[in-house]
Amino acid sequence: MFNLIVFGVIAMVMLLLGYQIKYKKKANLISGFNEDLVTDVDGLCNWVGGLMLINAAIALSTGILMAYFPAKMDLVLIFFVLGIVITCVFAVVGTRKFKRK
Repeated sequence: MFNLIVFGVIAMVMLLLGYQIKYKKKANLISGFNEDLVTDVDGLCNWVGGLMLINAAIALSTGILMAYFPAKMDLVLIFFVLGIVITCVFAVVGTRKFKRK
């Protein structure tokens, strides 16, 4: 149950940040953001905010899976790490299309 609470809090923070970035267009919440180096700020906000919302879903599902399957904790943590790493790779690759050349 403790894992569900911890990952639930993490998911809520990610959800809040993802919502602020994607829908409120708060690009200053994006790490390393420099408006002079970006061609499409709204597109960048949609991309990064959407990936943050996916990360929130991964974190919440990790907490739920840990609560219901405590014997498979190692597999659940592998799911969490792989999910976060994959979305990070998508973020790095995807943000390149928004940078000035």
